[in-house]
Amino acid sequence: MDYQQAIDFIHSLERFGSKPGLERIRALSQRLGNPQDRLKFIHIAGTNGKGSTAAFIASVASAAGFKTGLYTSPFIERFNERIKLNGEDISDEELVKYVARVKWVIDEMIAEGLEHPTEFEVITALAFLYYYEKNCDLLVLEVGMGGRFDATNIISAALVSVITKIEMDHMTILGDTLAKIAYEKAGIIPENGRVVTYPQEQSALETIEAVCNNKKATLYRVDPAELTDVTLEKRKLSFIHPRLGVIETPIVGVHQVYNAAVALKTLEVLVEMGYRIPPEKVRLGFQNASWPGRFELLQTHPDFYIDGGHNPDGIRSFVETFKAIYPGRKATIIFGVMHDKEYETMVAELSAIASRFIAVTPVTPRAFPAEKLAKVMAKYCQFVEISDTIKGAVEKSMQLSSADDIIASLGSLYYIGQVRSLFRTEFCN
Repeated sequence: MDYQQAIDFIHSLERFGSKPGLERIRALSQRLGNPQDRLKFIHIAGTNGKGSTAAFIASVASAAGFKTGLYTSPFIERFNERIKLNGEDISDEELVKYVARVKWVIDEMIAEGLEHPTEFEVITALAFLYYYEKNCDLLVLEVGMGGRFDATNIISAALVSVITKIEMDHMTILGDTLAKIAYEKAGIIPENGRVVTYPQEQSALETIEAVCNNKKATLYRVDPAELTDVTLEKRKLSFIHPRLGVIETPIVGVHQVYNAAVALKTLEVLVEMGYRIPPEKVRLGFQNASWPGRFELLQTHPDFYIDGGHNPDGIRSFVETFKAIYPGRKATIIFGVMHDKEYETMVAELSAIASRFIAVTPVTPRAFPAEKLAKVMAKYCQFVEISDTIKGAVEKSMQLSSADDIIASLGSLYYIGQVRSLFRTEFCN
């Protein structure tokens, strides 16, 4: 097996879909020796902010000297990004080795008449095995979807369970109210656990509190107001923490102050538990943190941003950040979206900062066609263009912009990953 064959095998598992339940991954992990039972976790669920919160925590833990894993999804440019150790992606050689080992076990399971694990279950089991054999001290583990029946929830107990901002998303699977969605997310809370939560809407918070009471878990509520003197720049976010002083990070966004507050509270809980994380290592970790594709500036003159906002809350966060950095300005907005997302709500939000829209069709079977998206855009903006390809959309935006203009390409992480790759290979100045 070579690298491409390993990737092809993983992606071939899409045919098994996404199925809630823990039976398949338990069967697979058991045959791999249950590596998850010998790891220590920070387990993170939520609708928005999981990835950046995880990136903050993992960067600080690594700076403090812990061998730290970071397991996230999806990837932006290369699959290997999903499985990191001390900030480094799993190597191609290691990925091939672990895919081959896990595939061999799956073949045995199928021969015994057991159900085939899903793509996410296979990747999660593979990651657990990799991190165990790499003697990982802490694994920052991001939930795939929901929490209660997510494949990551086969872990016995996390050191800290973290619940980031809960919003209306994946309603057909997780429920049609915030309370129902919060119940699924709160499924990661273990008996007698420690739980850190973002400042949620009341119905979501009440649900989380009820689960904590039922599980006899200790709940830590985050207060972002304790972070003061917040300053946003194109490539830097800074604020003052009452006990840690000035903290700076290249992960930019008005909403990132809230995610940073969640990460800092989680780190405080770890310190309470006896983990040695000195203040200077917290500051260093935030300074070194990286989470591409979130209000990321790819070039200047014109300023070109990508952002993985793919639901209304994510789009609102982008718009709010844009207004803070570019007060009174507008941008050319390249936008592609999946057909099952709230595309009209997102276009309406983006119209507040759009001088022009360019509609594009992401390269995925779930894509909403650019022609239909353009009709929605025309309700909110006078200037609307259509591009057949992502590369064409980027080229068109450049042709229509001067050096002083601003361009932003938004949509799913897979889609903006393609934009990011284009800049790395063809457009970067």
